[in-house]
Amino acid sequence: MKLGLAFSGSGESAANAHCFLEELEAGGLPLGMLSASSLAALPAFLWARGFAAAQVEALMEDFSHARTPHGGLARLERAGALAGSCKLPVALCSVDVETGVAAIFCDSLRSDAWNLKVYPLAGNERAALGAALCPYGESPPQRWAQLRLCDFAARYGCPFFPLRMAGMEKLLAASFAGGGRPAQIAADTIAALTAKRADVFCQVEGPSAGEVRAQARALLPECYEKLL
Repeated sequence: MKLGLAFSGSGESAANAHCFLEELEAGGLPLGMLSASSLAALPAFLWARGFAAAQVEALMEDFSHARTPHGGLARLERAGALAGSCKLPVALCSVDVETGVAAIFCDSLRSDAWNLKVYPLAGNERAALGAALCPYGESPPQRWAQLRLCDFAARYGCPFFPLRMAGMEKLLAASFAGGGRPAQIAADTIAALTAKRADVFCQVEGPSAGEVRAQARALLPECYEKLL
């Protein structure tokens, strides 16, 4: 059985998305692939890179001290935190603000359709994360291959379809909602609506790491029943 995880949201709990993942892994769930957008994509990606929770928290703290999200990503890139292999396949999801073309950064998928472009994640981690984060922290769209990319959830909601493309049999969606910008509010609303098509859906409150962990542990019985 292959379990796909779809993360979105830029609320306060999003900075602790890695804690949610760590609890699912500790609970014995067979994590097959991660698809993410919004602020939740960053700590989730760092966890997938193999960093321990304390290391992810230190990196997120460094990221938050930068003047802009793009500056924060530059700090992480200089520290060597972005480049390297991941312990499970990762898709970082964004969308062109003008055309609605979906842009997915992933090393295990392929597509060059008119409405879906898949680019390598390896070597493009900073751009992929910059695209997934926009408009968090007033960050502008990420320019890439003649596209202007922003958070996938703002247009299409929960980033499911890379998981379907990869053949994931069961889906768990987590929305780390929050943020006051109209685009963030819209993204959270669309993500919550679309995420209900998952086998298991969780709206993650918070914001502390302990609260995120507790909510993940409380979700495990439902996961065992519906996903295994």
